[in-house]
Amino acid sequence: MEVTPEQICRYYDVAEHLNISANKELFLYTIPKRNWKEPLKVELDFTLVSILSVKEKLQVVTFYFWLLVIWKNEFISWNPSDFCNISHITLPANLFWVPDIFIDERADEDKFTTSPFLHVSYNGSITVLHIYRLTSSCNLDVHAFPFDEQKCNLTLMPSVHTAEEILLNSTKTSNKTNQDSRKNYLTSGEWKFENLRIIQQLMPYDTDTFSTVIYEISMTRRSILYVLVLIVPTVTLFLLDMAISFTAVSPVDMISFKVTLILEVSVLSLILNDMLPATSDNPPVIAMFFTGIFMFMVVGIMEHALIMYLKEKKPKLPFFKDRKCMSRFLREETEDPVITPGSLIDETSMENKPVNEVTLPETNNANGHMVLKQMSVELQQIRKHLVLERQQRALESDLQEKTYLLVDKGLRYIRLVLSICFLIFIIIKWRQ
Repeated sequence: MEVTPEQICRYYDVAEHLNISANKELFLYTIPKRNWKEPLKVELDFTLVSILSVKEKLQVVTFYFWLLVIWKNEFISWNPSDFCNISHITLPANLFWVPDIFIDERADEDKFTTSPFLHVSYNGSITVLHIYRLTSSCNLDVHAFPFDEQKCNLTLMPSVHTAEEILLNSTKTSNKTNQDSRKNYLTSGEWKFENLRIIQQLMPYDTDTFSTVIYEISMTRRSILYVLVLIVPTVTLFLLDMAISFTAVSPVDMISFKVTLILEVSVLSLILNDMLPATSDNPPVIAMFFTGIFMFMVVGIMEHALIMYLKEKKPKLPFFKDRKCMSRFLREETEDPVITPGSLIDETSMENKPVNEVTLPETNNANGHMVLKQMSVELQQIRKHLVLERQQRALESDLQEKTYLLVDKGLRYIRLVLSICFLIFIIIKWRQ
């Protein structure tokens, strides 16, 4: 039928030409193909819009994406020249058969919006738009948290029809899909979209085989917030702990200050515990980082406690310095002198005489000189012994103090070297 220039065409004319109400069973009830032995080709056009959330503890990711589903109804066709060059029309979706696309990784009830209308072309090509907000399961490896990169798959497949009935294909290449996704991707958010790879394959299930299209989404975490909130404060507290170890502060004040630092690190580790999953095949590097920092700080407290214990501990005196032995060595235990009647002096007469008039008998005077001489010799020996012992104790105390200082300094430097090696190890693990 030729169209004259004066003729005005309507979309209704095309719908009336298709006679959809009369041919309802051809358009709605079954797969719209003439030869049942040939599979119907369904094209998929995927565009990622946003990564809404990632829950590491639940191992789920929420995506927001658009999905165009395109297939051909072999019972629909018209000549555009017969209808004023109308090449496509929009019709209600409930009048046509629509492929049921199932997403294998969905972990929650699907939240998607399907356009109530279809785009129908003159050659029978039909297009419908699905807008998904999908929560899907994903194997999240948080070993490198917060510098981790994750890969999650979205496997699209027919829910009922096998590969002999429906074949799924992607309308675009991986590069084209990446370009379109980056144009429409919402950049604000914790996760940065990196790459999207398309895999088309046949998936066997029991005795049947299903056609699948897998979209592998690669994304990296924006780690700046975690670095500022967790890593930088922890490293700062650890450096402060190391710095206070090399300052001249009383051990008691130093230990109390270190305990305060450990409590602050514990608070940060509790914040981290709420973010990471309870179980993991490989422990996260940041967990090893917090554990190592915590252990080094505890070891620092134990070092100072050990030095304090050694300094305050009083060693037992050797047996030759015992009081009894010393008294024997100094001849403090002597026999009582024998008192004879001749040696007694009348106290009454002594009291009545002046001091300068008191005299001793010659025999007693000689014995007194001998006793005084002997006492003088013994006092000199005692003084000499006490001086030597005082000097020896001073030397021992000085040597002991130097030994404790050397041990303390050695332990501090060993802990410093080990902590530097540990931090280098953590950085290497993160970069891997």
